[in-house]
Amino acid sequence: MTEPLYAFVLLVAVATLSIGCARIVSWLLDRRDRTASQQSREAQVIALARAEIAATKRGDLLAAASYAEQQEAAHVS
Repeated sequence: MTEPLYAFVLLVAVATLSIGCARIVSWLLDRRDRTASQQSREAQVIALARAEIAATKRGDLLAAASYAEQQEAAHVS
């Protein structure tokens, strides 16, 4: 009499555990993708800042302003 109930409870427990593991894996993959895109944006901002500094040292203020605008646009997105 209780064996079918135990089987059902075990089946529900396994299903719940499987769904929970799948959600954790999905969350970890999303977090990894978010971190990779954030690192890419940070690298872009650093490269633009270095280009802006180099242009300023050369005295090319128009190019420096252009790099600063690009850097600001990269921060927004």
